[in-house]
Amino acid sequence: MFMLGDLLRSHLSRPNARWVSGGALVAAGLVTATVVAITGSSGSGEAPAQADSFDSCQVRERTETYPFSESHPGQDFYEPAESVPEDAFGHVIGDGLLIVHYHPELPDDQREQLRGFVTELAWGRVVAASAPEQPEALKAVNAYTTLVCDSFDLAALQEFTRGWFEDPRSELAQ
Repeated sequence: MFMLGDLLRSHLSRPNARWVSGGALVAAGLVTATVVAITGSSGSGEAPAQADSFDSCQVRERTETYPFSESHPGQDFYEPAESVPEDAFGHVIGDGLLIVHYHPELPDDQREQLRGFVTELAWGRVVAASAPEQPEALKAVNAYTTLVCDSFDLAALQEFTRGWFEDPRSELAQ
């Protein structure tokens, strides 16, 4: 920006040079501030902000822990009766994937919607399994935050998922 001011000053007559070059610097600063405000870029390297709550859900810092293994789960979606490799979930959370736990008594139509989201729409970056000890209908966990839903809310899960995959930290080991 200073180069622009110097360039203008060198090509203008002496009496107007200071005023025009100063005006150009102010204009360039206003354009830059507008672009930063519109794009939401603060330049700080921080992750994008994410909503703290949805209709029936809350977002909080992650407190869940998982044992770790060297392998990925054998599938993306586990039915309530299937054995869940919790240690493999520990591995994928380190890879930036999202883990979804659902209550095993989730109605069939809701479980079908969840299965469709995980297996068809989540690009292989989400794994899901039932959690019998979990009182909530739905819980989604990433490396830093957790979405907890008292009732099934696929829209909230989709928004939480989208927010996580837009966050540069989701590409931890990709």
